[in-house]
Amino acid sequence: MSYTKVNYRDVDELGGGLHFMRDSLECEQLGFTVVECEPNWTGKRHDHAEERHEEIYYLVSGDATLVVEGERIPLEPGDAIRISPTDTRQLRNGDTESLLVVAGAP
Repeated sequence: MSYTKVNYRDVDELGGGLHFMRDSLECEQLGFTVVECEPNWTGKRHDHAEERHEEIYYLVSGDATLVVEGERIPLEPGDAIRISPTDTRQLRNGDTESLLVVAGAP
């Protein structure tokens, strides 16, 4: 049996609340990120067409909106949304702190 255990609070925070955990977890195929969003935080608009990564965003707590190809999709705690690699996405947080988990893989 082989496993790697890491707490996201032990991973360096980048870009205002992003905890990229892929390397710490020694993942070979999967990206895994915990996002702690301050009120009214806005993430970078991007896609993953070049890497061919699809992503799943899961809202653990708070109030956030994901903008996919210009369409605003409100998220409630417990919602998960899959985004294809070629679609442009941008995460926008609401008026309260939010916690999200983002997983992606080729």
